[in-house]
Parts: sequence; structure tokens; C-alpha cells
Amino acid sequence: MQGLIINNPRLEFLRPALERWNECIERFNQVLGDAEAPYWQGAQANIGILSAAAWQAELVTLQAGQSKKQRSEGERERRCDLLIASREESAYLHVEQRWPKIGKLDLNEALAETAALARQVAYPSQLKIATLFASPWKAGQHASPEELQDLVDDLQKHTACAIAWFFPYGYRKLHTELGQYHPGIILLLKQA
Repeated sequence: MQGLIINNPRLEFLRPALERWNECIERFNQVLGDAEAPYWQGAQANIGILSAAAWQAELVTLQAGQSKKQRSEGERERRCDLLIASREESAYLHVEQRWPKIGKLDLNEALAETAALARQVAYPSQLKIATLFASPWKAGQHASPEELQDLVDDLQKHTACAIAWFFPYGYRKLHTELGQYHPGIILLLKQA
């Protein structure tokens, strides 16, 4: 189960990367199997997967690159988590990750917090994007297809500038030692 919605024309240049993002996760699964997923490793692992997808889409990226921010008291050095660029457009991403429980997938506050931090990673005239990865989980047993469909239905109502999700079949039974099942990953992007 996968999908992509882009609601902001400024983010259209990212479409090829977002379309390849799930392919990179699938390739990881093919190489390392169903017992290990890149998305439950944290924000840095997800940045790497998104970066790989951007390169496959013939964009360029730079992880943890220096950027400047103009402030009333002068310029300050900042660091963006991921720069993604084409010849025509560049985006400076601030990345966070959350692990919400399936059925309690309210990501609005987390996305707003991420957007506030994203505003600081580049000049006001540059495209700054709050990037939130969410790896939902369920305790005790894997999520049913109906629960995943409900989750996707809720995602489609979200007001983010772009939303992508991927719930690969092989990972639906992936769980931690604590019995938390992580069936997939959600990516929310919001222009800051």
C-alpha cells in the first residue's frame, strides 16, 4: 500500500524523488529481508533513503550541509538536514521523526513544531521544508489491512504540502522486542 499527494506546486520538483522513495525502501527489503527496515532506525536513516531516492531521480543532495540564515542581528551559520536541488529549484529540509500509535495518528502538532525549526535553516527567500517521518506502530499484533486503510484515509485529509506513505507487504509483521509492530512509513512535507 503506497501513495503520494502533492498539494503545493513549489514542491512538484520533488515528485520524482518521492516516487522513488518507496522503491529505495523496497530495495532495502529485497537485500536485507523482512526483519530489518530502514525507516524504524530513526531520522538519519530516513534522510539517507530520501537522499538516495533524490539521486535516482537525477536531483542532487547534500546531507547536513551548512546554510546561512539572515536575522535582524546579522547572518548566522545554520545546518540543514538535507538539501535537495535541481537546476531550477533548491529546498532546505529540516527533518524530524515520530513514532505514533496506529489509531492516534495526530501529526499536526509535530509537523507545526518541525516547521518552526525549518524556518531557521536558510534565508527567508529560500525554500525551507519541514520534513516529518512517522513510523506508526501497534502493540501486540500487526495492523490489519482495514486499519492501514483507515490510516491512509486519515492521511489523505491532512493539510501538509506533500504526503507520501509506504506500507510494504513484507514489513506488515515487522516488530521490536517489545512487541510493537511497525508496518510502514509516512512522510509529511510542509513549506515553512
